Amino acid sequence: MNKEKLSEEYFIPGEWIEIANKILKNKGVILVLGATDTGKSVCTLLFANYWVKHGRRVGIVDVDMGQSDLGPPTTMGMVVINKRIKCLEEVSPDTLYFVGSTSPINYFLPTICGTKKLINEGKKKGAEIIIVDTTGLIKGYPGQTLKEYMIDIISPCHIIALQRKDELEHILKKFIQNEEIIIYRLSPCAEVRRKTYIQRREIREEKFRKYFKNSSSLSLNLNDLILRGSYYCSGIALEEEDVRFLEKVLMIEVIYAEKIWEGIFIIVKGRAPEGINDFFQIKKRFNTEKIIITEEDKYKNLLVSLDNYQGFVVSLGIIQEVNFKKKCLTIHTPLKNSKEIFGLKFGTIKISLDGKELGKIHPGEL
Repeated sequence: MNKEKLSEEYFIPGEWIEIANKILKNKGVILVLGATDTGKSVCTLLFANYWVKHGRRVGIVDVDMGQSDLGPPTTMGMVVINKRIKCLEEVSPDTLYFVGSTSPINYFLPTICGTKKLINEGKKKGAEIIIVDTTGLIKGYPGQTLKEYMIDIISPCHIIALQRKDELEHILKKFIQNEEIIIYRLSPCAEVRRKTYIQRREIREEKFRKYFKNSSSLSLNLNDLILRGSYYCSGIALEEEDVRFLEKVLMIEVIYAEKIWEGIFIIVKGRAPEGINDFFQIKKRFNTEKIIITEEDKYKNLLVSLDNYQGFVVSLGIIQEVNFKKKCLTIHTPLKNSKEIFGLKFGTIKISLDGKELGKIHPGEL
């Protein structure tokens, strides 16, 4: 289905118009559910344009952090519109929230938390109707869990379910008896073309390229920022004597180490040694059972978010260099100064300066 052509003509099937009119009267939050490539984005755009045409201020929340139409990959976005648009790419998001991953897997909490915060921002900006375009993760226990808890937290008035056969029923049946939620079942947009993994990756990389096109280096003093997504800077740095002790036991150069609430966090140069649970000398010296060792290179080319005091994105950046001892960071970013930055979130995806995806970091590695 040609999204641009549809939005230009504002063509909506009769069944969809009936639903749009019901929501027009009741307003509130609408959740669009569907598997990958069922036309959720087309559905979101058509309904939003219809309500705008009838005088409503409409908030669009795009929480598909892998294939977002509102912001760069790894983010979820929100925009409030009061006139019809051809596609979401033609508008700038009012607010972005950084998940740090291109998939919600392992990141359910930030996905749900970010969705709720974006909806609240839409309401603050005067949106009368807010429509939420969700990810295509619906299968198995992960998909069911994510969608069920998202529905519980955001409490939508309406759910638009785009499903092939009954592929959403394992989620919908939990809310059939809920009188505060109206469920509309629709067939997927028939002409939507399925994308392969490679095609999706190429789309993400092109979006990264565009985002970082006019970027330059920016140095940050991490002592001035709230850091999230890493053990680094969450504890107390070890003295030089303790660092030398770690090097002797581990037989590797230790760049930096600190005592954290969980145990000892160590950053090494080169490959991290294996069998860390056997290092009883370290456990005894620091009176701890847990030793977390990560490699200096894991931070190189890591995607980060520079956030304001509300936890929303001011700009994204790519780590170029870290001085762990001095707590200084150099990033590649379109942002020219750090005045608005309150915090920094470490992501889990590594990308080159020209947008190529280089790999991922697993939760707990940093």
